[in-house]
Amino acid sequence: MPSFEKELMFNEIVKEFEKSPYAFISNLNSVSVRDISTARRSLEKVSRRSLMVKHAMARKIFAQFKVGGAEKYLSGSVILTFGDKDPQDICRALCEFSKTNEKWKSAGVIFEGQVFGEDFIKQLSKLPSRKELLTQLVLRMNSPIQGFANVLGALTRNLVVALEEVRKKKAAAGAAS
Repeated sequence: MPSFEKELMFNEIVKEFEKSPYAFISNLNSVSVRDISTARRSLEKVSRRSLMVKHAMARKIFAQFKVGGAEKYLSGSVILTFGDKDPQDICRALCEFSKTNEKWKSAGVIFEGQVFGEDFIKQLSKLPSRKELLTQLVLRMNSPIQGFANVLGALTRNLVVALEEVRKKKAAAGAAS
């Protein structure tokens, strides 16, 4: 690859690192082009971008962003998957794909400037997404509010029933006199 193309690729990856709060490192050993394409299509739905990167370029980028320790996850062919939304969704997609294809391994993640391993990815994949958490929060907030509204409705209903009983007694007392 000519040097200007390498520089262009390097700058493109640097821009992705700057835009994304996290980058997943996946190792591929003898994975077919078809399987890589399938994985990239599934990752496109939940991630920002996935790029194949050479080890030398990855080391240079890791050094520039001061993420020491990420080099140990460079083995075989490497794909960097960048994201800016829910990292849980990307983790789930990577874990699902590695279950169906043992040659694909989610090696690590650079998450908010720190490097974590495969165990972190597996743990993160088990967490609910932001949307699911917000839904749970709304449901839990709605329950007491709904209960309070039911209590207020019952109080007004009981007051109306009591007033009706008082009116009936007065009407019966007035009719008896």
